[in-house]
Amino acid sequence: MKSFFQTFFTLIVSFSALAQTGEVKGTIVDDVTKEPVVGAKVVLSEQFRSITGVDGTYVIKEVPYGTYTLTATMLSFDTLTYEVKVNKPVVIQDIIMGGSQELKEIQVIGNLVDNGRVTPIAVTTVSREDLTEKLGSRDLPMVLNGTPGVYATQTGGGDGDARINIRGFDQRNIGVLIDGVPVNDMENGWVYWSNWFGLDVITSTMQVQRGLGATKLALPSVGGTINIITQGIGSRKGLFFKQEYGTGNFLRSTLAYNTGLMKNGFGVTATASYKQGNGWVDGTYTQGFFGYLKLQKRLGKHLLSASAFAAPQEHGQRSYNQQIQYWDAETAQKLGVAVDSSAIYDRGVRFNQHYGYITNENGKKELKSERVNYYNKPQFTLKDFWVVNKKLSISNIAYMSIGRGGGTRLLNDNGIFDSTGHVDWDMIVQNNQQYEFFGQTYPTVDPLYSNSELKSNNVLVSSVNNHYWLGYLGQFEYDINKKYHVSGGLDYRYYKGTHYQEIADLLGGDYYVNTTDKNASTPMKREGDKIALQAYNDYRDAIVNWAGAFGTFEYVGSRWTYFVNASGIVNGYKGIDYFKKRELDLGDTTLKIGYNDTVTYNGNTYTRDSDGLHYNETSMKWIPGGTIKIGGSFTIDEYQTVFVNAGYLSRTPLFSNVIDNNTNTFFGEILNEKILAFEGGYTYARKRFGIHLNGYFTNWQNKPFPFGVSVPDPNDPTENIRINVNGMDAIHLGGELDIAYKISKMLSAEFMGSLGDWRWNSSETVTVPQYNNFTFTFDAKGVHVGDAAQTAVAASLRLTPFKGYYIKLEWQYFDRYYAQFSPFTLQGENGGRDAWKLPAYRLVNLYTGYKFRAKGFDMFINGNIINVLNTKYISDATDNYYPPKNSDAQSASVMFGQGFRFNLSLGIQF
Repeated sequence: MKSFFQTFFTLIVSFSALAQTGEVKGTIVDDVTKEPVVGAKVVLSEQFRSITGVDGTYVIKEVPYGTYTLTATMLSFDTLTYEVKVNKPVVIQDIIMGGSQELKEIQVIGNLVDNGRVTPIAVTTVSREDLTEKLGSRDLPMVLNGTPGVYATQTGGGDGDARINIRGFDQRNIGVLIDGVPVNDMENGWVYWSNWFGLDVITSTMQVQRGLGATKLALPSVGGTINIITQGIGSRKGLFFKQEYGTGNFLRSTLAYNTGLMKNGFGVTATASYKQGNGWVDGTYTQGFFGYLKLQKRLGKHLLSASAFAAPQEHGQRSYNQQIQYWDAETAQKLGVAVDSSAIYDRGVRFNQHYGYITNENGKKELKSERVNYYNKPQFTLKDFWVVNKKLSISNIAYMSIGRGGGTRLLNDNGIFDSTGHVDWDMIVQNNQQYEFFGQTYPTVDPLYSNSELKSNNVLVSSVNNHYWLGYLGQFEYDINKKYHVSGGLDYRYYKGTHYQEIADLLGGDYYVNTTDKNASTPMKREGDKIALQAYNDYRDAIVNWAGAFGTFEYVGSRWTYFVNASGIVNGYKGIDYFKKRELDLGDTTLKIGYNDTVTYNGNTYTRDSDGLHYNETSMKWIPGGTIKIGGSFTIDEYQTVFVNAGYLSRTPLFSNVIDNNTNTFFGEILNEKILAFEGGYTYARKRFGIHLNGYFTNWQNKPFPFGVSVPDPNDPTENIRINVNGMDAIHLGGELDIAYKISKMLSAEFMGSLGDWRWNSSETVTVPQYNNFTFTFDAKGVHVGDAAQTAVAASLRLTPFKGYYIKLEWQYFDRYYAQFSPFTLQGENGGRDAWKLPAYRLVNLYTGYKFRAKGFDMFINGNIINVLNTKYISDATDNYYPPKNSDAQSASVMFGQGFRFNLSLGIQF
C-alpha cells in the first residue's frame, strides 16, 4: 500500500509539472590522471542509463522533472552517488572518479598540490593527456618547455641526455621525486634521464612546483621540485598496446596491463617497453628495455604496494661542444665570426665525431662508437599506506636502488680520424699492433713487459659508476579538524657509490700499461682490469648518509590558507680510495705502503703483508642543515586568489664539495649553502578562463663550484690544486605569467611568459688558510648567470573540430641566454664581464591525434612534429673556450639544437 501511494504521488507531481522533461549530462574525469573516464555506467534512480563515450561525456534525455539519485560506476573506481534535481531543460552533473584511498596516498607521499586549492605556491601540473599528446618519446623534461621559468635541452642529442633548468637553477638544484622517492644523485645532485626510459608510460601525472615549493622533505629544491606519480589500481583497468615510429628509424613497442581493484582486494599494474633507433644526431643509436610491475592490496584500512622497475639501456653520445664554424659556417658568419678555412668547418649540425667503422672478424665494416652510455638502475619500493581513521593517515616507504653501468671513451681523446672526420678504428688497431721505424714495420712488443705480447697505446676505457642506495621515508598526516592539519615524518638514506675506470677494449693489442694502482702486482692491464687516467678516476667509494625529520602545520579556511614547514637533516660523508697506497696506523705516525714497498720505522720492517694495513680512507664527516618555509593565500572571491611565501634553506654541500676525489681528503673549508627566497602571486580562474601571475626573489649565498675550483698550487706553481671558494652569491628574481582560455567548445588557447634577471653578486678576494693564506680574487658582481634562457615565451592553440580529434600548434621563444661559465674565472681584465649572449630563437611544434571507441576497445593515433620549420639554432654554449677569449661568438663552444623530427604512434586499449 505504501509503495502504491508513493507511485500515485509521483504521477500527480509529474502531471502538475505539465509532463515537463529535461536532460542530465556531464563529463566524468579520472581524479588522478585528469583524463576522461571511458565506459563508465551512469544510472538515474534505476530508470535511466547511459555510458560515457571516448571523451568521458554522458547524456540522459527526456527525464521528467523531479529529484533523482544518480549512481556512477566503473570497474577499478569507487562507486559514487549524487542527488540530482531536474528542474530545468539541461542539468549539468560533472563527476570526478578515482580510488579514494590511493588518491589520498598520492597526496601524502608524492607531496602533490591540488591546483583547485589555494595552496600558496607556483605550480604547473602535466596530465597524462599532455604527456600522450606532446612527449613523442622525447626525454621527460622536454615536455616542460613552455612551462613558466623552465628551460630544457637535449644537450648533445643523445637519447636520455636531456637537462632542465628552472628559474636559472640546474638539475643539481631541482628536487626530483618518483612516487615520493627522491632520485637526485647523492654525490653530485644530477639527474640522469636515460635511467628513466619508459617512465612516461606509467606516469599518471607530473607536477612542477617552482621555487622552494610545498615539498616537505629537505630536498635540493632551490629552483623547484618535479613530482612524478605512477599509475596504480586507481587507474583505468585493461590491456594497452602502443607502437611508435619516429625520426632516425626509431621504433618503440609498449604493452601494459592494469587489473584495477579486483574482488579479493588485489591489483596489478604491469608494463613492458622496448625501443631502438639510430638517433637524430649521427652515431647516437639507442636501444633499451623498460619493465615495471606494481602489486597492490587493500587490506582493511591499509593499502599495501610493492613495485619494481628497471630500464637497461645503451645509447651513443655526442660529448663535445665545438666552435660555431665547426658545425655551420653560415651561422658563424651571420654572428660576425671570420671563418678560418684552415680549421674544420661546415661539418653539419647532425655531425658526430665520436663514431666510425671498424672491420670485424668477417672482414665487414660495422659501426662502432667511442662514446657509449650504458646503465641499468632498477628500483624496488615497498609501501604501506594506513588510513587509521578519518583524521589520521600514516605511510611507510622502504626503497632500494642498485645502479650498474657507465660510459666509454678512447684513452687518447684526439684519437685518429679519417678523411670524413670520424674515428679511424682500423688505423688505431693497426697502430696498437705495429709501428714503423726507418721504413721498417715492427710489432709493438716492449721487452720491459713481454717479449711476445703486443702493447696497446690507445684503448677504449669505460668509466664505471655503480651505486647501492637504501632508503626509508615515513610520514603521517593528521586533520585536527576541517581547518587545521599537521603532518611530519622521517627521511633516512644510505648511499654507496663505487667508481673506477676499466679497459673495455684493447683494440688489437694484448695489454696496456697503467701504474696508477699502487697496490697492484703488475702495471700490465687486460680487458676488464681497473685503471685510472687521472687521480680523480681512482678506484674509490663514496659513502653518504642522510638522516632527516620534517613537519608541517597547515590551516585551510574559507578564505585564508597558510602553512609552516620545517625540516632538519644531518649529512655524513666518507671516501675510500683503493688505488692509493694502503695505510698502517702506528699511533705516532701513519705509514703508506704500496705493493712493492718495504718501509723501516723504529727498527721494524713493514711490507704489503703487514697486519693492520687498510685502504686509504677518510673519517665520516657529519654536517647539519635544515629548511623553514612559510606561506599564505587569501581568496578574494570565488574567482580570485593571492598568495605569498618565504623560505630559508641551510643546505648541506654535495659530496663533490666535501671530499676532493683527487686526494681523497676533505676540502680545507666546507660551508653550507644559504638560500633565502620570497614569492608572491595572483590567480584568477573561471570555468573558461584562467590567469596565474607570480614574482620571485631568491638570494643564494655561498654557492660552491662542483668539485671545487682548480688554482695553481702555491707550493708548486707547475701543479694545480682544487679548493672550495666560498662566498659566491647569486640573486635570481623574475616574473611569470600563465594564461589559459577556452575560447569555444572546439578551440582553446594557452600563453606563457617568464622574465628573469639572474645575476652573480660577489666580488671578493678569498684567503685559503690551509695553503699559507693563499689568496684568490674574482669579480662576478652584476654578471648575468649563464646556462639558461632568462626570457621565455610560449603560446599554443588547440582545436577539436569533431569528436575524438585534436590538433595543437605550439610556438616557443627563448632569449637572453648567456653562455655557461665559471664565475671564478672572472679575474683581471675579465672581471665583471658578461658571458656571450646566444642569439634568440623560435620553435614551432605541431601535435595531432584522433581517438575513437569501437566495440570492446579504444583506438588512438597520435602524430608529433617537433621544430616544424627546421629552425637552426644554438641550444647550449660555454663561454671563452677558444681564443681570443673575448666572450664573443668566436670564443664560444656551442651545440646546435635538433632540427625537424617526427613521431607517430598507434595505440589500442581494451
